[in-house]
Amino acid sequence: MLGWAALGMGFFTKAQCAEMVPCKPAMSRGRSFKLSFCIHSVSLPDLNGASVPAAQRPYVTITVGDKTKQTEHADWCREEGRWHFGEAITMEVGSSDEALITVVCNKQYNLVVAALAVSSRCVGEACVPIASVLPMLSMEDRDIDGLIYATQDITFDLMKDGAKTGRASLAFETKQP
Repeated sequence: MLGWAALGMGFFTKAQCAEMVPCKPAMSRGRSFKLSFCIHSVSLPDLNGASVPAAQRPYVTITVGDKTKQTEHADWCREEGRWHFGEAITMEVGSSDEALITVVCNKQYNLVVAALAVSSRCVGEACVPIASVLPMLSMEDRDIDGLIYATQDITFDLMKDGAKTGRASLAFETKQP
């Protein structure tokens, strides 16, 4: 008898509390902090920089939760055979978040009279749990910035439709992990 009463009270209180405080994962995210994604380079075997028009150079987007930021277009380094970015994107993250790193190229058709930009296409992507980055952070004392927690360069395989399409080299930095 007591079990049924407890079960009834549980349903009753859930119905009342759900209206006041909806259960959302964002509310239980924990402490958030700013993390910089230092994008160094990307190697894409199917996208040789010597033959790619300037408007179709790749760029990187980083998505955490519902926020997305992107880099400028990369520069081709003939000696290394890689696309170089040299950019840092700073986003607010939580330790339970995942970051989606996507390499994108613009699709463009060159008509004799004008160039027509149609859309962009995903070349490859990697999903990085922020919790897996945190143990790799080590403290560095920098002259201007002071104490910074940073990782060494980490290389991620870029995947598209289950196939490896390239590699991205990134590092992560924060003032407070």
